[in-house]
Amino acid sequence: MTVSLKEDSLVLVTEDDGSIPTGGTSPLGLYYHDTQYLSGFELRVNGERPLLLSANHEQNYVAAFQLMQASGVRLGTARHAQETLSIRRTRYLADGLRERIGILNATPKEVALEVELEFEATFKDMFAVRGYRGIEDALAGAPCRWDGDELVFERAGRDGVRRATAVALQPAPEERDGATVRYRRVLPAQGVLMIELAIVPTEDGSGERPSRPGFDEALDQLNARYRRFLRACTRFRTSSETLNEGLIQRSALDIRALLEFEDTGPFPTAGIPWYAVPFGRDALVCAYETLAWAPDIARGTLRLLAACQGTKVDEQTEEAPGKIFHELRRGELARLGAIPHRPFYGSVDATPLFALVVAETVRWTGDRELWRELRPAAERALEWCDGPYGDPDRDGYVEYGMRPSEMRNQGWKDSALSLSYADGEAADLPAALVEVQGYVYAAKMALAPLYELDGDRARGERLRAEARELARRFERDFWMDDEGCYAQALDARKEQVRAVTSNAGHALWSGIANADRAGMVVQRLMQPDMFSGWGIRTLSSRYSTYNPMSYHNGSVWPHDNALIAEGFARYGYREEATAVIEGLFEAGKRFPDSRLPELFCGFPRDLRFSSRPADYLVACIPQAWSAGVVFLCLRTLMGLEPRIDDGKLVVDPALPGWLPWITVDDMRVGDAKLSFRVARTRRGVIVQGGGQRLVRAERERERSERELANA
Repeated sequence: MTVSLKEDSLVLVTEDDGSIPTGGTSPLGLYYHDTQYLSGFELRVNGERPLLLSANHEQNYVAAFQLMQASGVRLGTARHAQETLSIRRTRYLADGLRERIGILNATPKEVALEVELEFEATFKDMFAVRGYRGIEDALAGAPCRWDGDELVFERAGRDGVRRATAVALQPAPEERDGATVRYRRVLPAQGVLMIELAIVPTEDGSGERPSRPGFDEALDQLNARYRRFLRACTRFRTSSETLNEGLIQRSALDIRALLEFEDTGPFPTAGIPWYAVPFGRDALVCAYETLAWAPDIARGTLRLLAACQGTKVDEQTEEAPGKIFHELRRGELARLGAIPHRPFYGSVDATPLFALVVAETVRWTGDRELWRELRPAAERALEWCDGPYGDPDRDGYVEYGMRPSEMRNQGWKDSALSLSYADGEAADLPAALVEVQGYVYAAKMALAPLYELDGDRARGERLRAEARELARRFERDFWMDDEGCYAQALDARKEQVRAVTSNAGHALWSGIANADRAGMVVQRLMQPDMFSGWGIRTLSSRYSTYNPMSYHNGSVWPHDNALIAEGFARYGYREEATAVIEGLFEAGKRFPDSRLPELFCGFPRDLRFSSRPADYLVACIPQAWSAGVVFLCLRTLMGLEPRIDDGKLVVDPALPGWLPWITVDDMRVGDAKLSFRVARTRRGVIVQGGGQRLVRAERERERSERELANA
């Protein structure tokens, strides 16, 4: 088991007792900009590694480890120890790694004490550490020197960047032996030795700097930053204390931990530990999920992606004009071009999702300045979708796979065999994915009103016409009448890849699905071969490549289900939407710390044995678009939709029996903050509060009917 912490651009991965083995071969360590700045950090007390009693790391950026040491004692015999030392390691990430080691002589006699700390820094690139594409880096530990009271590791990279790790210790050790330090004391009965460390990474002498305040003051400042962030977010409270104190609170803390704070604003990195870097698709989905909770995340996400939007054609990185990147890395190998992630643009869906999230963010925030700022980037994204880079054969569908790529599949299901024929063979590329066409449709329909508000009715009508034509062809080419569902994709021959997958649910989320067929798709996805009881599987259990333990061929992904549930509700299937949401919430309660992972196995829910969902062993926990799920699901249950023309919020609640009420405080919609309560009563579901900015759905329908009659 490992313990991971993250704050801004710093990630720390250790063993369960807080240690990092030395020797230069462990993937554990302190990472900054995809580089292993600390590859070894071991604690020995009187020559032995202490025993772990407990660990607490729920806050993502702070951890505490309670250990003990008793000479000659091993696990199972510790209860016989008479001369015992209590060892407590408390640490957090803020401008580097800060740690306090406290050792208590928990005996009535004095004890001779030797504390040994050993450090190591290799400065290996994360891709080399993880053996990406066979890349190996035989770097041994970097040379170290003492600069006054600081131990400094330093290495000049092949990319010309000088990277350094500085270790400051208080009090100064009695003995220095290279990268190993020792403290020798005689502790009186109940005596305490306290050691504080600051481990700081830098690039070319800049980057992370140690906080000026002491250990406790710096931690207080970090906690205060968390509190300020959370106070600025919408506060949701429900009738379920389990939901409040579990999934809602946990998700809020996880999203904050996953944020990087760029000059462009907060940006959610994908997941801890190995994907705590910018991913275009993941960040856009998380930004969409959290629009009703923290819209500044969407602003920061869109600005960073726009700043990195493709401008040229690059075969290695798959950059193209207007394209939105898939993944951004900042380590030595990316700088050298040894890997394409500088950034890498190999995703087919991030670009239409970007245009869609631009429109949705402006709709929620009413931020016309943001629209004027991002309008050129949104237009370039649509040009990519409609032009020769997104639609190379000009058949009207966005597709991928015209040329060899780092990623064979470039939708959100990007594993190698996630798009396969019934005989198990990988589908022939290029392929047009069902959900991607929906994203293009949704982007054009959502952007059209923004142009009309600018007075450009012709542009708005043209976008709507293009979207409607896409929807017409989509129904003709993707519908599988015998399955009552949309095909996963069209292959290189424009023939259907006839798998029943969760991708079809995204056609409901995007609104491209024909209303007459939406009910059939809902019914199909809720059949036992798709709905496990915990959520909708990525692939039908009747399909030949189904594997409930796989990454994309039968697993359950929370973000996927949250989008599908909103799609169900969009077409009026509120009961089915709440069933999916209930499955997700019930799953979330059963995972450690009430935390929805990136994905979990697709085994059916077994109520007889009160089983919990089975773990997918290498899922990211936490993961940004899974942490955002609860906020989108609450929005779906309340039926919240902002009006772009006047900044009002339409409420159309459908609360299930297991959730009698939801209260909302300080939700930012347009230039206002709204507080209201949705509750189920004997007279039906009522909405209280919100003032003139809140509109019940019945009145919105009357308004739409009047506008239609006038038109």
